[in-house]
Amino acid sequence: ATWEKFNELDRKGLMMYGQMTAGSWIYIGTQGIVQGTYETFVEAGRQHYGGNLKGKWLLTGGLGGMGGAQPLAAVMAGASCLAIECNPDSIDFRLRTRYLDEKAETPDEAMEMIDRWTKAGEA
Repeated sequence: ATWEKFNELDRKGLMMYGQMTAGSWIYIGTQGIVQGTYETFVEAGRQHYGGNLKGKWLLTGGLGGMGGAQPLAAVMAGASCLAIECNPDSIDFRLRTRYLDEKAETPDEAMEMIDRWTKAGEA
């Protein structure tokens, strides 16, 4: 199609183009988010942190359908991840499905885990 046709269809609300799975009408859940999130983390490591994320950690919030991909993607990219979630059921689900490795009960406990993992160069 030409840009003219694209823009015409877009004005009519008949065009959808997503850069990642969740950007279009084909959202399939967390498994569709892991790849793009992983690639984003790897590229951040390459461009800004000497080539990788080893010894680094990420802070994020939410372990739902989209945010739940971030801990696994971070570990795959070589980083640790501290994810804040207020819903215990979401935390337990991510633990059961292995998108999350551990659960902390307090902020101090979470920071102790992060310190241990980053000092050891573990994800």
